[in-house]
Amino acid sequence: MPGKTRKPPDDNGRRAMGRRREDALFPAPGPHAGLPGDYGRLLNEIRGRIQTERLRAVLAANAAMVLLYWDVGRLILERQEREGWGARVVDRLSADLRQSFPDMHGLSPRNLKYMRAFAAAWPDRAIMQHLAAQLPWTHNCILLDRLSTPEEREWYIRRTLAHGWSRNILAIQIESRAHDRQGKAISNFHETLRVASFSGRSPHFAPTLEHQRRT
Repeated sequence: MPGKTRKPPDDNGRRAMGRRREDALFPAPGPHAGLPGDYGRLLNEIRGRIQTERLRAVLAANAAMVLLYWDVGRLILERQEREGWGARVVDRLSADLRQSFPDMHGLSPRNLKYMRAFAAAWPDRAIMQHLAAQLPWTHNCILLDRLSTPEEREWYIRRTLAHGWSRNILAIQIESRAHDRQGKAISNFHETLRVASFSGRSPHFAPTLEHQRRT
C-alpha cells in the first residue's frame, strides 16, 4: 500500500496538523519540554476562564428560555381565564407553533401546559426571575409535579442552587421530604437551646425532652 502523503512544511519549517483552510494554517505544536516554567499556570488560567464563561453562557441561555416559557404560559393562562380556552386550543397552538419554528424544541402540548402551570405557580415575574429562572426547565417541571406550595418550591430551589443538585438528586430530596426533616432538626435545636437556657447549663450538654422523660 502506498504511504500516506505527508503534509508539506510551512514557511518556518513546521508541519501543519488538522484541517487546512485557505486562510489559515495550524502548525504542529512542539513538545512541552523547554516551555517557560509558568506555562502550566497560564494554561490552567485560560482553561478556567473558558469554563467559567461557557458555564455563564449556558446559565444565561437557560434563564432566557425559562423567562420565555413564563411569558408564553402567562399568555395562555390569561386567555384561558378570560375566554375559557380548553385543551383543544392548546393542542392547536402547539401544532401551529411547531410549524412556525420547526427547529425549536419544547413546543409540545404537554410542555405548553407546563408553561401555563409555571406561570400560575409564579404569578410575580420578578420573584420567578430571581428564583425559578436560575434552575433548568426540567428542574422546574419536577417542582411543579411534586410540590404544591410556593414555600416548598422556594426551599428546594435555594438548596438546589446552593448544593448543585442534579434533576435526579432534586427528585430524591423531594421524595424523602428533605424540607420536613430540615424543619424538624431546626425545631429540635431551638428546643434544646430553650431547655439549656432554662436549666442554666451549656447547650452542648442540655438534656433533650426525651431524656428528661426517662430521668
